[in-house]
Amino acid sequence: MIINQTSIAFHEAGDGLPVVLVHGGVSDLRTWGAQVEPFAERYRTIVYSRRYHCPNPPISPDAPDPIQTHVGDLAELIETLNASPAHVVGHSWGGLIALLLALQRPQILRSLVLIEPPAVSMHVTVPPTIGQMTRLLIRSPKLAVAIAKLGGGALMPAEKAFRKGDDKSAVEYFGRGVLGKRRFASLSGERYEQVWDNRGPERALALFQGFPDLRTADFSRVSMPILLISGSESPSIFPLLIDELSQRLLNARRQVILGASHIVHEDAPQALNDAVLTFLEDVG
Repeated sequence: MIINQTSIAFHEAGDGLPVVLVHGGVSDLRTWGAQVEPFAERYRTIVYSRRYHCPNPPISPDAPDPIQTHVGDLAELIETLNASPAHVVGHSWGGLIALLLALQRPQILRSLVLIEPPAVSMHVTVPPTIGQMTRLLIRSPKLAVAIAKLGGGALMPAEKAFRKGDDKSAVEYFGRGVLGKRRFASLSGERYEQVWDNRGPERALALFQGFPDLRTADFSRVSMPILLISGSESPSIFPLLIDELSQRLLNARRQVILGASHIVHEDAPQALNDAVLTFLEDVG
């Protein structure tokens, strides 16, 4: 399918109200393998690989990858497939894309499920200034420490490695930062292959600082039903960001999936599926 002048791989199954699943970084539509069949029993389930993600045409090594392009692609996909208004489920960077779409085009969304979106830029720019971190440290010490740990232990080393052309080390820094060392080390060969296949957009994000500025976002515009999901084994940054989102999004409920790290839908698919399908049934 051609979306905004680029080829986008997608798959759909089932009938009923549309549900669109939006993957995160170093992933593609394969990440939703445990969701498509159960969701398709009740809903028209749509999965796609975001621009530049496998098997779509890759990004050029020296090109940026602005998040707004992906927001536009998601909106166009929903409308091209006559899926508006859609239930949208977004994981990680895909959750941030879905949140931006809800801020900009709320009328095309029926509900929103956000699985650990990295909404760091609600608080600081990325990278943050010393002044921003000092103010955050006074207001929310745990969050400030978690953001510093993510930046110093994952994002900055990954950026340096990408700049040196050492993609393997960059992927390892990033993976350990968002999954935890033990979880990253336990990735299957098949899952690591998916990571490796999709490192190009992650390189672009690292080198061109692609986080959107959410510090002045009007979250009151996001009034549709929302489910915020975190994993009980995720690095501390993610539940802390979910805490903040739950205060800003007035029509949101929270759920923690036991035994799951950041890739919640892969680590605990049955629990995740039950939580999302129950939520979708509740909101209609």
